Amino acid sequence: MVSTPVEAAAEIREPERPRTGALRWQRRIAPLVLLALGLGAAAGSWQLKLGTLHNPAPGLWPFAISLAIVFSAAALIVWPGHEPLEAWGRRSVSVMAGVASLAAFVVLFELIGFFIPAVLMLVLWLRVFGRESWRWTAVFAAAGPAVLYVIFDRLLGVPFPADLALDAFV
Repeated sequence: MVSTPVEAAAEIREPERPRTGALRWQRRIAPLVLLALGLGAAAGSWQLKLGTLHNPAPGLWPFAISLAIVFSAAALIVWPGHEPLEAWGRRSVSVMAGVASLAAFVVLFELIGFFIPAVLMLVLWLRVFGRESWRWTAVFAAAGPAVLYVIFDRLLGVPFPADLALDAFV
C-alpha cells in the first residue's frame, strides 16, 4: 500500500544520538589524535623559525597549516556531531595505508631524494588506490615527478635534497 507524504514523513525518524559517555568519546578519538599531531607539527615548524609574511622562514607555512589542524581538531572535540559512526572496514585500512605511504614518502625523500619516492608514491596511489590502468600509471608516475622537479628546482629555484636518480642524469 502506498502511503501519503504525510504518513511517510511521520515514519522517518531522527538518527539516534549517542546516549552514553563512551559513545560520545568514540567521536573524539580521531580529533584527539589530530590535535596531538597538529601540536607536534606546530612545535616542529616553530623550531624551523617562522620569519614574517614578507620574509617567510621555512617554518611559517607548516606552522599555519598546523594551526588550522589544531583549531579544526579542537572544534571537533568540542562539537563532535551526532551522525552515525562509520564502521571500521576495508576503506579504513585504505585510509591508514594512504597515511602510512605519505609517512614513508617523507622518510624516503630525506634519505634518497625526491624522484624515486615520488614515482613509488604515484604508482601506489594511481594503481592501487585509484585503480588506474598500468598505462596511465606508468605515464603519470614517470612524468609527474619530472614535471614537478623542473617547475620547483629549475624554474622556481627551490632546492631539492640530493637525489640518487636525478644525480645520475642531471
